[in-house]
Amino acid sequence: MSDRVVLAYDGGLTTSAAIPWLTETYGVEVVTITLDIGQGRDLGELRARALACGAVRAHALDARDEFARDVLLPSLYGHHTDSPHPAIAVSPRPFIAKKLVEVAAIESARSVAHGSSDSALDGEIRALTSSLPVLAPARTWSMDLDGVIAYAKQHRLPVRILRGAYRVDQHLWGRVLTWEGEYEPPLVTRQLAEAALVDIHFEQGTPTALNGVPMAPAELIECLSLIAAQHGIGRLDFSARDRADARRTLVDAPAAIVLHAAARASGGPGTTDVCLRLDEGRFTVLAPDDRQAALVNYA
Repeated sequence: MSDRVVLAYDGGLTTSAAIPWLTETYGVEVVTITLDIGQGRDLGELRARALACGAVRAHALDARDEFARDVLLPSLYGHHTDSPHPAIAVSPRPFIAKKLVEVAAIESARSVAHGSSDSALDGEIRALTSSLPVLAPARTWSMDLDGVIAYAKQHRLPVRILRGAYRVDQHLWGRVLTWEGEYEPPLVTRQLAEAALVDIHFEQGTPTALNGVPMAPAELIECLSLIAAQHGIGRLDFSARDRADARRTLVDAPAAIVLHAAARASGGPGTTDVCLRLDEGRFTVLAPDDRQAALVNYA
């Protein structure tokens, strides 16, 4: 059996082209791992694509609850609490590195690989193990974008080819959109006519229930994101202010923004309830008496 490499696979052009390229360049079998941490992608479709591109095995894991429990929710009481852009502040790279190393052990792989052109993920992997070489095809191959597109067409890879400087980084906490030019991404946030009250129950610092309904971590974040977005909360504009710089950066992070506010109001990692009023793009933490008065007014 050939040596194996485990590739972090997102279904895009770079990682799809990396599958046959790694096989041809190093003579290895490629095993892929695709994680659902809230990107809104179909895991079954991505798994099938990886196999069609030449992977000998394709792991597709729903890791939303684990990611929320181990990465996102602990950040509520860390140095990210006061961040104006929490979706950017919490990086998924350490979690991706951890799962990549775990699958490499299961597959007895001799190395791991990813599609990033920078070395940030390399460092996270090497912090976990020094025994696995890290391969980064996007930094190693001599192809530019046109070359990668030509390579994908030559190998008949079932991947959608997109041009332009539009990028979306998304997970449960929210999404970061970066682009240049006149393109305007679709809105996630919108404003409803009526305000909403949201009760969040914290158990030893962890939000465990929303409006009295116990929920798993990912479900709670997804439901809160939907409610907050419907009331215009979550969009932050970090676009370049220099007129000569055409770059635009928007953050949509409704649940992250509201949960950070609720965590601050909770007074620390204890067991308590926090009520917020969401209305027209703003949120207000309500004291118990104010919450009761609001309930009477809405009745």
